[in-house]
Amino acid sequence: MIRLRAMVSLVVILCSAGLAQTQGVSQSRDYPFPEAPVKAALQNLGAYTGSRLPSLDGFVKMEGVQPEDYQRPYYEYKIEVTPDAAGKTQVRVQAKVSAWFEPSGGTGKYQSFESNGRLESDLLDRLSEYLENKSSDPSVLQAKIQQAQAQKEDAKNRVAQLQIELENLKNASTSRPEKEYAAIIRSQTALLTAPSASAKALLRAQAKDEFEVLEQQSAWLRVALDDSQSGWVKRSQVKLGSISASSGEAAGAPTKSEFTIIREMSSDFSGDWLPLKGKKALYVWARPEGSGLNLTGNKLQFVRTVFVQRYEEISHASQNSVAGVVVIFLDSRGGVAAASLDNIRLLADGSLSPDAFFKTCSLDPPSAFKATRNAN
Repeated sequence: MIRLRAMVSLVVILCSAGLAQTQGVSQSRDYPFPEAPVKAALQNLGAYTGSRLPSLDGFVKMEGVQPEDYQRPYYEYKIEVTPDAAGKTQVRVQAKVSAWFEPSGGTGKYQSFESNGRLESDLLDRLSEYLENKSSDPSVLQAKIQQAQAQKEDAKNRVAQLQIELENLKNASTSRPEKEYAAIIRSQTALLTAPSASAKALLRAQAKDEFEVLEQQSAWLRVALDDSQSGWVKRSQVKLGSISASSGEAAGAPTKSEFTIIREMSSDFSGDWLPLKGKKALYVWARPEGSGLNLTGNKLQFVRTVFVQRYEEISHASQNSVAGVVVIFLDSRGGVAAASLDNIRLLADGSLSPDAFFKTCSLDPPSAFKATRNAN
């Protein structure tokens, strides 16, 4: 008798444990509306009455379950509605799913299953949509008005804050001092780790390379490098200039060129000029600014600028495949100017004056360049 009672108790415990496993986990959501309209919305959605399911598949956890073995799947909700002092309401939902199971040769019964959460999420989503779009309860409409007013006020405050930030940025940009830059005079100038001639070289700069000046110590300047690093260079090795932080333009910047470059390509030099004969050169084609081809600008000034700029680009490239630069003018007077890379380097680092440099160049025909030669 004692053993029988113990077995009955064990069966009750196991059944209770199995039922607890099939109850699943509830889901909850807060709604910014009073309790009464939330309950009314649940009533209108039929949340308090159960309903049939087309199948168990997709609604319950299917581990070890064969949906075709069960008939008349059914669900109902356990719903808890909890208001708070702020006028909001929390809705907690738990779906209970069951279906009829009748084994062959046995007695049929309803069996409970654990919801996979789809039914709970669906009800909470439908409740949100109903309260936002379909409810005509005055308290819901009043809550929506208050929400809209609060959002409008937040947007107004945000706009005001952004306007303040914009004004601060404008004031900061107009009052920002000019930045000082150091332009390297000669190529292969070392930028050092410390203001000492015996310090280790970080890199060797090319002529016309520019660096922002961070500080000055006696005859030395500390300049900004890439990757938030800095290096030291002698004041006598650079030419100082300034760039306005508000305009971004260098003081004394040259005016716009009278010529426009329309094409560039590297090719074997086709002329008989000995410094480049049989070597590869960079060809640059230029035409006068605008549509007229009978306008002749300062060609030597333009040629000098192009030679130095292309030399700096070539010297910084990983591979140097050309021995010189050739500029071809497409105007009524024409003209071809050629120079070797070695002589351009001497011009760039100041070893050659412009007049001396142009004496080393090929200017063909010379008459195309004579009108502006003395200006340089």
